[in-house]
Amino acid sequence: MILLRILGLVVAVILLALVVSRFRRRSLTLADALIMGSVALGLAVVGIVPSVIDPLLTELGFPPGDQRRVIGVLVISNILLFVLLFRSFAKTDRLEHRIGDYADRIASRMFATTYDMDSSGKAVIVIPAFNEESSLPEVLAAMPKQLHGLEVEPIVVSDGSDDDTEQVARRYGALVVGRDLRRGQGAAVRLGYRVALARGASVVATVDSDGQYDPLELPQLVAPILAGEADVVHGSRMLGSYEDPIAGRSHGVKFFAWLMTRLAGTPITDPASGFRAFEPNALHQLELRENQFHASEVTVAAAKLGLRVREVPCTFRARLEGSSKKPPFLRYGYGYTRTLLRTWLS
Repeated sequence: MILLRILGLVVAVILLALVVSRFRRRSLTLADALIMGSVALGLAVVGIVPSVIDPLLTELGFPPGDQRRVIGVLVISNILLFVLLFRSFAKTDRLEHRIGDYADRIASRMFATTYDMDSSGKAVIVIPAFNEESSLPEVLAAMPKQLHGLEVEPIVVSDGSDDDTEQVARRYGALVVGRDLRRGQGAAVRLGYRVALARGASVVATVDSDGQYDPLELPQLVAPILAGEADVVHGSRMLGSYEDPIAGRSHGVKFFAWLMTRLAGTPITDPASGFRAFEPNALHQLELRENQFHASEVTVAAAKLGLRVREVPCTFRARLEGSSKKPPFLRYGYGYTRTLLRTWLS
């Protein structure tokens, strides 16, 4: 016990020294310094006068005695450790959000200085891309010039690409939002929506840059919105054509379609579609936050707002070139489920 008390005192002194040093260098906030300082002082007091903690341990159900006291102190220490860890995670999340938002604002401002900000009377097609220099040419070459009388304006959102994705996009006549920080497809799509709305687009749609969705099917995707029949439209491979489904993924689509239909209160056959169209006012109402698994977020958020959600048949093909950027099947399912529940409960 003497050795444990000495070790506790040594740890307390080191911790106090670190707190003082980092606080003087302004590396710690006052709140963090008070929390860590209180832990260090508490550890020092327990090391000098162990019996001082006995009343608390008795209330927690630990009988008096040196061995029980050690166990009790360890339990309390673990609880405090978890509290500090969760606090650290929360601060890290806030910092990540601030850095990501800063990167988006820089990308938006650079875009505004490069292109005029007028897309009124146009159908803006947002194309998120990460290192898709090989498949992007076929996607942009197949892009229709007009949709029901509206001029088509493709905007490629480069999500931290370090190949020739941006140069290829410009060569094929697309506008480019270049963001050096990779944040995920959901964040890239959200940035594209932000730019499209700022330009006053008449309708906004999304197409993947890997060629799995056919740009020639865009007319049927946006038709319900232009006709005033829907606010959000999803392309459904289950209503159309699902070519070469990956083992297990088609079953996952059916399961999540069943779950999504019950949570959203509207029939959904393809809850993971990346082929979507939006009425601009509806897109303004949607508060999208997910950086990666955003497909479920869009559907649930739209249903909760009472927006008119509709599906139309579409074709889902194998990607044109390269390998998939999606995570493995089980990890994708976990991330999709987490996003689905978080959006539904928010």
